[in-house]
Amino acid sequence: MANAREADMLPHVESSDSEALIEDSLSEGSDSDSFADDSTDDNTEEYTCKVGLDGIKYWTPKCDEEQKPQLNQHFPTLEQAYRFYSEYGRLCGFDVKKSTEKTDRRGNLSAKYYECSRGGKPDTKNYTSSFDNPVQGPRKRTTSKRCECKAHIIIKPAGLRGFVLSGFVEEHNHPLAKGAGRMFLRCNRNLSLAYQNFIMDCSRANIGPTRAHSLVKEMTGSFDDIGATVDDFKNFSRDIKSRIGAHDADMLLSKFKSIKEASKSSFYYDYKVDSEGRLTGLFWTDVVGQANYDVFGDIVSFDPTFRTNRYNMVFVPFTGVNNHWKNVTFAAGLLEKEDYKNFKWIINTFEDAMGRAPKTVITDQCKAIKKSLDKWWPSTTHRLCMWHIMNKLPMKVGPKLASNKKFVDRLKSVVYSDHLTPIEFENDWKGVMVEFKLEDNDWLNEMYDIRDQWIPAYFSNIEMAGLLRTTSRSESSNSFFQHFHESGNNLVEFYSRFESAMDKQRLRNDTDDKRSQETPHMETSMRIELEASKVYTLEIYYLVREEIKSGCYHNILDDRMIGIDSSTFKFKDELLNNKIFEVTVRHCDNYVECSCKFFFRKGYLCSHAFAALHHCGVKVIPPDLVKPRWTKDAIQKHSFLFSSDSPHGRHNKDIKKFKRTRAWFEFNNCINLAGDDMDKIDSIFTGLQAISSSFTEKMVSDDNNDSTHRADRFFGPVPDGEINVHNPGVSRNKGCGSRLKSSRELSAQDRKKRKCGNCNQMVRHNARTCPEPPKDPGN
Repeated sequence: MANAREADMLPHVESSDSEALIEDSLSEGSDSDSFADDSTDDNTEEYTCKVGLDGIKYWTPKCDEEQKPQLNQHFPTLEQAYRFYSEYGRLCGFDVKKSTEKTDRRGNLSAKYYECSRGGKPDTKNYTSSFDNPVQGPRKRTTSKRCECKAHIIIKPAGLRGFVLSGFVEEHNHPLAKGAGRMFLRCNRNLSLAYQNFIMDCSRANIGPTRAHSLVKEMTGSFDDIGATVDDFKNFSRDIKSRIGAHDADMLLSKFKSIKEASKSSFYYDYKVDSEGRLTGLFWTDVVGQANYDVFGDIVSFDPTFRTNRYNMVFVPFTGVNNHWKNVTFAAGLLEKEDYKNFKWIINTFEDAMGRAPKTVITDQCKAIKKSLDKWWPSTTHRLCMWHIMNKLPMKVGPKLASNKKFVDRLKSVVYSDHLTPIEFENDWKGVMVEFKLEDNDWLNEMYDIRDQWIPAYFSNIEMAGLLRTTSRSESSNSFFQHFHESGNNLVEFYSRFESAMDKQRLRNDTDDKRSQETPHMETSMRIELEASKVYTLEIYYLVREEIKSGCYHNILDDRMIGIDSSTFKFKDELLNNKIFEVTVRHCDNYVECSCKFFFRKGYLCSHAFAALHHCGVKVIPPDLVKPRWTKDAIQKHSFLFSSDSPHGRHNKDIKKFKRTRAWFEFNNCINLAGDDMDKIDSIFTGLQAISSSFTEKMVSDDNNDSTHRADRFFGPVPDGEINVHNPGVSRNKGCGSRLKSSRELSAQDRKKRKCGNCNQMVRHNARTCPEPPKDPGN
């Protein structure tokens, strides 16, 4: 049987002098140097094309003799024989596949065939038309590359000498790839581990596989030099998601468990499921978030965010303001729905994790949030975010009035003012309503009725740290996370991108810490400004400096009363229409109290207080008036969870990734040092080839492209057993669903959802790429 196949697959033999001979003369390869030889081999287009009497063309590759298979050539292993023939195919313009394997009666290998990938007969099955059998549907348009090419090698065991090449058919019955066509050969499309890491790193930064492929093109110089197509990049991302499949929730919880064990229980997480075992709520926080909450957790804002994952779960980050006047995330959660039951669970879980409830919470106007806070955090002050309310203004008053600059300026001067009393606010508000004829506007009247929940005049003695009125807080928090997340993310992808977002946020904090160690330029000759620069972070110092300057240049002393225990000053503030503010300075410790209540709201002194201290000859800000949350060493000195060994928990990252990154930067450093010196570049290339060869010899097989290992490598092992926690269902959140829809939209909504034909699940694969074993067609 073997002899018949070998005879059938012998090289083509010319049997007649009248046989036509056609030879294509193609470009010669370069022999300049070893580096150039290797780089130009891929573009060498050399072959001989012959036409026999039967009219069939045969293409014979041309290459150096040492790169060409030779009869009786020995190989230590079958894998090395396969790699040798694959490299020969890559140089000559064809792909290689593993083919027939023959054994003797005892089951021992007797022959192994490696052949051209276009060997074998094309698929000639007749498929029923979709018109004849509409249930089956149309077949996907595909082509077959098989054309019964006979090119192959035969490898046989050779005892102690390993394996020997016993047969070689050199000619092909099809054109060989040349020029740009070589890049599409499978042997030239190796999605290496470096590319896989790059795709995943891009994914964490919300860069998709198509854009990642374009970035690699810019780094390598051309698409020909990438070694993989954009489809390879997209298929890799698809395979990752397909591999995760129904184990999404299980994998994320398993990852949380591993993080908790590695962090010695400093990582906290909790979750809840419904009666069917589906994930409905998830909460987590790490030691950095807990340390930040220790110092900055007196005021917390949490604003539910949508469209961050494929299950439409509501993303709930708990946000505060750090000592650099920047947003800081304490913890985060995912909820199935925006209802009382879920908000009750997450705020109680937050309190369990952090050890206490915050003093003040700022949210939007969600009724479910308000109900849960009133019930479970009764001692916490609840305030509404001004940005959410004022953002609705154009829609509520109409575009004409919303574009009226006079109206907008007048309303903002009333709403945003820090120095109005409740009575002054009410009078000014009514004046605006009368002037612009808005007395009958239902929404504005409703906002006026709840004015004590969002207007600064009604809680001047509550510290808000800029969370209430600064329009950028809620907006920037949502926008920040939207840069990392998208609606198609599964849970493990979502958390991976969340980690990237936290890395960016904490890097910014590290940068601000470093900048705060520098000495800023002084704008006054007052010693108190210099002392402020030593105590406060840079951003807070700039705010304090403005108050110091205002106290010097814009506060006019109107009256002074010197007492035994304290002194009282009255100042006219030129920046506030000469409004008079009263400041009391205690003699024993220079403690200052101003009628504007600025210190209680912001946590640092106002211009009136600095003017009074100046008149008292005080050169240093009294220690009792320096809030720890605004100082340079806020975390280090005032958090019990701070660790000098790992202040941000990022130094315990995967050591493999750390070393891989260091190696990459070291390689780039060598390239930079080599510059344009070709001898140095050749030296680098030779060294890399030597390292690559030594690694290749020790490798048994390359499983980088094994789809079953990809998700395990990047997201942890995919469980093979029973699912403990099922993936969440797709949630439907805010919106009544009463919007009128077109007939086209309704038909698209009612159409049958696409499922995998093999596992019958709505997942990111089809029957052809399903990881489950194929079902019996008979069933």
